[in-house]
Amino acid sequence: MQEQALRTRGRTVGVSVLLSALLAAAGLPAVAQTSPSGSGTSAQSQAAAARDARVSQLIGKEVRNPQGEKLGEINDLIVDVNNEVIHYAILSFGGVMGLGDKLFAYPLSVFRHASDRDELVLDVDKERLKRAPGFERNRWPDWSSSDYTASVERHFGPTSRIAPRKNQHLLRASELIGKNVDDQAGKDAGEINDIVVSMANSRVRYVVLEFDKAWSLKDRLFPLPMKSLRFPAERRADLVLLMPREQLDTKQGFDKKQWPDVNDPNFRK
Repeated sequence: MQEQALRTRGRTVGVSVLLSALLAAAGLPAVAQTSPSGSGTSAQSQAAAARDARVSQLIGKEVRNPQGEKLGEINDLIVDVNNEVIHYAILSFGGVMGLGDKLFAYPLSVFRHASDRDELVLDVDKERLKRAPGFERNRWPDWSSSDYTASVERHFGPTSRIAPRKNQHLLRASELIGKNVDDQAGKDAGEINDIVVSMANSRVRYVVLEFDKAWSLKDRLFPLPMKSLRFPAERRADLVLLMPREQLDTKQGFDKKQWPDVNDPNFRK
């Protein structure tokens, strides 16, 4: 009886996967797939969990607890620019629960992500929230040192550990927006207009560049991989575009006054 049930379940999953593939080829929504354990997870909900968002719109976003009560807001993101990975969301709790006006680095692994909107849910006990290692607004940690990040790991436990990557270079996302970009000859090329990220996947999807008029790109914005830029070790130095003008596909640009839906499948492909 048990073997027959397993065979039936296997056939059901196989048919579901095949049907999803056929629907995808036809441009139709995928059917829900049921895992062997019996928990259903649709392709649509998985896609929603990996929603993209603009950093300029994430900064200032509210963070709530599971009961829907506002805890604070996102002050910044800490990004490993050489590996296109988000390490921390920097939170401001606005003095609630006696936390003062400090800032707190929270690994993205401790959040739950709303599937239908760009919102973070923080399920942390209030006492644990109070004990989190914070820092003053005018005294940001040195992200190249492990002193502060080690204290974050000790507080949240080993599951929150972010393994260091080769050539790691951590910077604040807010400081990257508006950052000047030069070409490889050292001449002005433009600036970073925004950054698009997936908070659920802790990934940087791409940077959006606005080029100077001398580049003759019809006042359009261009989404490019973060790896198309070089980030000098000197914090105040301009970034360097590693791509020549000839490689920019004008069809991929869009009017800066008419941003597309960054989650539109036609735009993301």
